[in-house]
Amino acid sequence: MRYQRLLRFLPSGDSLLRLAAVVLAAVILGRALLSGSSGWRAVVYVVAGASVLWGALWIIGEVRKTTSPPTSEAEAAAKAAASAKIAAAAIDAADAAAKAAAAAKAEAEARAEAAAKAADAEEAKPGATKPTSRLLDMLTAGNRPGLVAVLALLVLIVHAAITGYVGVGTILVALGLAVVAVPLTADFKLVGLLGGIAVVFALATVVVADIFSGSSEARALGISVAAIVLPIVISDKLVGLVRQPALKPAHHAVLAVLTLFLSFLGYTRDEWLPGVVNNCYTLPTSTGITTLRATADGRCYGLIDSADAGMFAASAFGKDPVTTELQRRILDRNEPLEPGDLTVVWLGALSCEPLKSDPARCADGRDYPSERDQLRAFLYAQSHIAATTKHRVHVVIADAGPDVAHVDDVAAMIEKRRPALGDRVVVIGGGDSRDDTQRAINRLLKAGIPFIAPNLLADLGAPDQKFVNKPGYLQLAPPNMQYAADTAKRLARAYQDGFRLDIYQQPNPTDQYTTSLVNDLLAAVAAKPGSSARHLPALEKIDDSICESDKTTPPAVLYFADRWTRFAGFVQRVNEVCGHSRPRLVIADVSVSRFMANYQLRAVSNADWAVNYNVGGPGCADLTEQAYGVLTRQIEKDGDLVALKGPFTCADRADNISDGQLLNACPLDAAAKLTSQPCEANDLGTYLIPAWDAVLLADALLPATPAGNDLTRLNLPDFTLSNGKKATVVRGDLHSPAIDVRMWHGKPLNDPRVIWQLPTSTLRLPDDPRPGAPSTGPTE
Repeated sequence: MRYQRLLRFLPSGDSLLRLAAVVLAAVILGRALLSGSSGWRAVVYVVAGASVLWGALWIIGEVRKTTSPPTSEAEAAAKAAASAKIAAAAIDAADAAAKAAAAAKAEAEARAEAAAKAADAEEAKPGATKPTSRLLDMLTAGNRPGLVAVLALLVLIVHAAITGYVGVGTILVALGLAVVAVPLTADFKLVGLLGGIAVVFALATVVVADIFSGSSEARALGISVAAIVLPIVISDKLVGLVRQPALKPAHHAVLAVLTLFLSFLGYTRDEWLPGVVNNCYTLPTSTGITTLRATADGRCYGLIDSADAGMFAASAFGKDPVTTELQRRILDRNEPLEPGDLTVVWLGALSCEPLKSDPARCADGRDYPSERDQLRAFLYAQSHIAATTKHRVHVVIADAGPDVAHVDDVAAMIEKRRPALGDRVVVIGGGDSRDDTQRAINRLLKAGIPFIAPNLLADLGAPDQKFVNKPGYLQLAPPNMQYAADTAKRLARAYQDGFRLDIYQQPNPTDQYTTSLVNDLLAAVAAKPGSSARHLPALEKIDDSICESDKTTPPAVLYFADRWTRFAGFVQRVNEVCGHSRPRLVIADVSVSRFMANYQLRAVSNADWAVNYNVGGPGCADLTEQAYGVLTRQIEKDGDLVALKGPFTCADRADNISDGQLLNACPLDAAAKLTSQPCEANDLGTYLIPAWDAVLLADALLPATPAGNDLTRLNLPDFTLSNGKKATVVRGDLHSPAIDVRMWHGKPLNDPRVIWQLPTSTLRLPDDPRPGAPSTGPTE
């Protein structure tokens, strides 16, 4: 009896369903109202839209009443006679049914009376109370729960459209509301019918649009007929076939809207389907910073500033676990922007076409150790500035795809998201000096966003000038002409009777870096008496005159002036040409320092000869004691990212280092990547320090109050870089490069543990600074 009494307190299944709808709606409404202005706007839009719709339907109903013609007296009499016949037949049937029901009623009353006596006896016990359900009845009466659930679902959808965030919780709540709302409808069959018609005609609309893809007028007419007219016409016929009541205007309106919405999704599938399938999609209405787009083959590019950007958004770029873990560490430390915070947008390349057998690796064998070093610098600067100042650094990672192919698109995203980036914002990086990169930088400068380029060197059409010669563009590295002049000076001293320089580069008119470097080398060598230079546009043009076995004069020297992604093929060609001999002298551009930073690529090169190459930044030995101490503490703080087991110490700062040779060198990236043969980190590489300096320079340069779009207002009289050099910015212009021209070499190339922080003896100059000493620069 106790359990029976407990069951009397429980609401029915229908009441529970209605109560669940009300509770879910209340949760959604509360979450929207507490989420700030976006939530309030969503509620206002839905309530206003529902009010306008209800008002429009009411007006239409009243107009139909007043405009409908009155019925004639004859028609009314005929209808009354027919109704009387129907009523008489109904009375006869009711009399027969009443007699049958009388017996059943008597038996039911007897059973009810017995049950009532038992219940009264139970309630008469001490402490017993009669259950009440007034609140439940009020919340679940009529069709209120279903209407509330639909309105709440609309609030959820509108809020997601405003914010651009679609998380797992949002989808689960929406599905829950849909599951609850549908059973509350009066007719399941009608719901299924309308939904089925909408799906069928949405598919038909997509087909029609594709058929008439050549004509905008024909396409518009086809879509209008397939998406609006036909569903309404066909729906009335189908409703009659399944013996349903005639559809009302409201049903027609719902059908048309639903069909148009599904048709729009199908028609624009090329814009959203690759992103959704490849976890690379954010709503176009998003007002946040994270913006992702996918190419037709599923490659992802865009902006990320949160590790939780939504259900269909990636939490990091690329598939490499070391790269993604590093990005997530940075993004996890991002906080909502406050006045005075610095927003740093890293712009470069992190993704590639994955290898089918191993999605974590690139199909073309490329990797991004230098880019990871730059991101490590951002992580360390993010932590350092938060600990030493009253503001924070908010890092946005912008991946422009392999070879920064989408850099201009990403710059447009940054420009569009300018209000969300805060008052103090800077873009650092750029990846490669290409035409698209130059357009992207000009776009950002026009929008009033300064750009700091640690490693852009091209000077095409303007030798010895910056890549972009405008206020707000700060180039830390010297232009290509200075590297070309330094190379020509070293070769002229090594071969005083003259030399021949063979410059390998595959022609690419949009690659300003390699094209300008070839031009600068040709010009620099032409100024040396008795010397000449020629351009080799293909690997097949490299012949055995560059080998030690060739004794012709003047001696031939081989220069690699292409992208590092082609260096492995270049090395293989040299091995094939020289056979059992070795190349006489090989020099490579700054781009190859990315190759030299990759343990794996060096180890599999099969080259037991030396390569001289220019580096992209200073080494660890060049740091001041203060900068070295700060970076050491930050590296140890996040030591798990580089498998650090104890204190970090740079190998090139040891007392026993002579002649610039580092044995058992292990850069941070190698320590993080190597698993089979791990090594203990003891080197920073050459790309970390310029990126570190760029962040600290931006933090010192950008004023606390907005300077507007006038980048000539940026001034910094005296800023000390991590290598002790002074940086001066006047009217948005960096007066002199912050990075010296340095040449290192790897000997042998296939042993990544050996790094020489000086060129080979043939190319050394008397005034070459020893590691850790300031450079005098490439002077004649």
